[in-house]
Amino acid sequence: MRILVTGANGFVGSALCALLLSEGHEIHYLTTSYKKIKNTTNYKGFLWKPHSNEIDLACLDGVEVVVNLAGHTINCKWTERNKALIYNSRMDCSNVLFHALSENKHTVKHIIHASAIGIYQTSETQVYNETKLNYGSDFLAHVCTNWEKANERFSTIGIANTLVRFGLILSKDEGVLHELAKVTALGFGAPLGNGKQWMSWIHFEDVIQIIKHIITKNLSGIYNIVAPEPVVQTAFLHALANQLQTKLWLPNVPEFIIKLALGERSSLVLSSQKVLSQKIENSGYQFKFRTLNVALKDLYHS
Repeated sequence: MRILVTGANGFVGSALCALLLSEGHEIHYLTTSYKKIKNTTNYKGFLWKPHSNEIDLACLDGVEVVVNLAGHTINCKWTERNKALIYNSRMDCSNVLFHALSENKHTVKHIIHASAIGIYQTSETQVYNETKLNYGSDFLAHVCTNWEKANERFSTIGIANTLVRFGLILSKDEGVLHELAKVTALGFGAPLGNGKQWMSWIHFEDVIQIIKHIITKNLSGIYNIVAPEPVVQTAFLHALANQLQTKLWLPNVPEFIIKLALGERSSLVLSSQKVLSQKIENSGYQFKFRTLNVALKDLYHS
């Protein structure tokens, strides 16, 4: 199968491409950099400039599935400029793909779009499945809500359409876990705020296997991409400290200090979403890493 991937140079996108290539699929990918274009038998790059609605339509030749993972990282200072980049990069990518697929002949049958569980309202008591419409009002929820609305359009042009809401993706080399581990390993780890926030996490290997599962099963609709057993932040940090062979001994960092230090971006560590994975499990997917301790042990001791 020939698959087009956007965001192929990110840590999820690159791991997904490697998995799909290892199983005999052909990958086309889109990049904004001439320097990142490669052209091998099964792995070909194509240029696009989403902000100006430019795309090399040759990227669609023979493609059956599109996986849209593109978007500016949220792991940056949330200046007004960066917030605009976070929002506009996602909307621009969706718009370019929609126009390319709605205005040109193609062979695409299925498209998969990234989203995030940050769309749900922060709560220490609510439990979220894909049918809950308790969406948040903060910046990330605003981004996700409008991003998903833009991507719902693909269902109107005869393409199977899937929205995947990623939880906290665990990788020892990237993202939130990488940053928490650096601090915890030095003995300075501490719960942030009251420590009761729910963390709906997932091992990055399950992420790419789930995307492959969605492609293979041709699943459409909305799916929460989280592990079956979310934990509260204090339990998460104690489990991490245990794997790093250290102790969590410092008192909680008060919420007002975190907000002073991070501003609006503090929602990344203070928000709470307890999210269920039952729908993807009901589709036949079997998690490799169901519990946090097993996931962390694999990341730090395998």
